[in-house]
Amino acid sequence: MKFCFRINHSCSRYLSALIILVLCAQGFPAQGESKVWSERKFDRTILSIDKDIRRKRWEKVIERSQQALPQCHALYSEQATSCILILKKINQSYEKIRVFNPDKAQIEGAYRLSSDVLGRAHSTTKSARDYYYKYLIFNEHYAEAIPLLMEIINLEKNAANDAYQLMERYKQLYALEGLTENWPAEEAALTKVMSLAQQVLGRESEDFKAAVEALAYNYCTQKKYYEYFELIRKQQQEIACFSAPNTSP
Repeated sequence: MKFCFRINHSCSRYLSALIILVLCAQGFPAQGESKVWSERKFDRTILSIDKDIRRKRWEKVIERSQQALPQCHALYSEQATSCILILKKINQSYEKIRVFNPDKAQIEGAYRLSSDVLGRAHSTTKSARDYYYKYLIFNEHYAEAIPLLMEIINLEKNAANDAYQLMERYKQLYALEGLTENWPAEEAALTKVMSLAQQVLGRESEDFKAAVEALAYNYCTQKKYYEYFELIRKQQQEIACFSAPNTSP
């Protein structure tokens, strides 16, 4: 097969098409591909997004923010505060229309970036963490949710240290550990629930009695029968052990 050395019209068109294909394969922008915005255009878009937020036009906030996010990365960096705030606006707008952002990477990224750049106790990190936690629970990713809940508990201990709120958090932790069948971790969480329920509501409260019952069942599941009998004796509650010990035939 002979290659045309003389640049005639058809050969020129062929070479132009070939060059474009090679450039695209190497990652160079082809004609018609969007260019990086100027800072002025980016700033105008952010002002438009803020205006949409004030008017509660959540779908428009999502649309504009999704367009602005890659431009923000190109102009600044993924770690730039302005880019993190765009992610926050995207996720909060989805929350306003009562659906989750379909892009899990954006939900997780908002939390990771805000935590690394702004700090774990920052309000932006808190909202991103809460949203990510809800997303994981909704999609039944219980094991992934546990470290987030532990972080929430530790932060609340160091802040308000509200005993009732902590009790509610440990209830969530006990439920998650049970769903993942991590019985020793469930036992530890239930022990905290029982202690906090006694401290806040008293031994006669339904929360305390329910925690004792759940802990008794946990001991039975783990075949920790000595602890089970000691618990029901001390708390003077009649709780049947549904997990009977193995007996030889």
